[in-house]
Amino acid sequence: MGSKELVKEFEQKASIFSSLESMTSSLLNALITQADIPIHSVTSRTKNVQSLSGKINRPSKSYKNLLDITDLVGFRVTTYFSDDVDKIAALIEKEFAVDKGNSIDKRKALEPDRFGYMSLHLVGEHKASRLKLPEYKQYKGIRFEVQIRSILQHAWAEIEHDIGYKTTNEVPDQLRRRFSRLAGLLELADEEFQSIKYGIETYRSSLPERVSSSPEDVSLDLDSLEYFISSDAKVLALEEEMRKVFHCKKLMQPEDEVLSNSLEFLNRMGIDRLSELISLYEEQEQYLVPFLKAWLSDDGQMNVSKGISLLYLTYVNLASKDDQVHAEYVLGSAPFMNVSELAAGIKQTWDTIKI
Repeated sequence: MGSKELVKEFEQKASIFSSLESMTSSLLNALITQADIPIHSVTSRTKNVQSLSGKINRPSKSYKNLLDITDLVGFRVTTYFSDDVDKIAALIEKEFAVDKGNSIDKRKALEPDRFGYMSLHLVGEHKASRLKLPEYKQYKGIRFEVQIRSILQHAWAEIEHDIGYKTTNEVPDQLRRRFSRLAGLLELADEEFQSIKYGIETYRSSLPERVSSSPEDVSLDLDSLEYFISSDAKVLALEEEMRKVFHCKKLMQPEDEVLSNSLEFLNRMGIDRLSELISLYEEQEQYLVPFLKAWLSDDGQMNVSKGISLLYLTYVNLASKDDQVHAEYVLGSAPFMNVSELAAGIKQTWDTIKI
């Protein structure tokens, strides 16, 4: 079939290819979400007539049929970490019929300066079981390409494409070494980000044992604080009492922003280790519920999250120190409209329950 006939057939079936792109993109997003693999994005495109003409008119290309072209519709899955590329690939091989003969793993390239081309290209089509569904029947026999790469690999490829060099030989001699060095730096960064991710996962998995056996060795950070307020029996019991005062049905999951503010309060009060926070709870927990009851101005229902005791622990501790300047310093780390009035209100409430 000549190039004109191929282009004509493509134009006649343009709506099918466009539909395939839309349906498959939605399916990919749904499958990845269901598999709980965090990614940066799923993008897609369908070739236009100009792009198709350029492809089929290349001297090195020869196509007998339109459907011999495997990238009429293409998708790109960009992951945050390089190890997630294989997870996405495994998911695609499970959910689609992958044409391994036309797929290529460019990550296996030996050239050290080809970092930008290290993405995995899979060619596939919808499985027979899915093609039985009425909305998928029209896609029978149409293959598509899925490129999978990390976000740093993607950044390199995009910038390199914008510069305009497609091969190493096209790069001026005086710039080749710089290209190579930069490719190595990006590859190292990719590996370091992945290593950091593993380090965070290892740290989080170690928290239960460390918090239980040696809280004095656990520094306060977002992860240790969230684990502590979500697992400590005394804190859970205390916040259950507070939940009743708020008249809410249940405490919501803790929000990072709220915990981050509480962490800043604690640090400004000189509380840097988990053992110090535990001691502060033991010192002030008897006052938290009475303070909360005196603090609330009405009996209306309020939605609050786990970790709410941290806020009132801060209030009670500041009030007990009776130091207005220090209180304003600590509270000044959060976006309150009037820190002086807040500090004064805390002290007034404290005086009420201490009478």
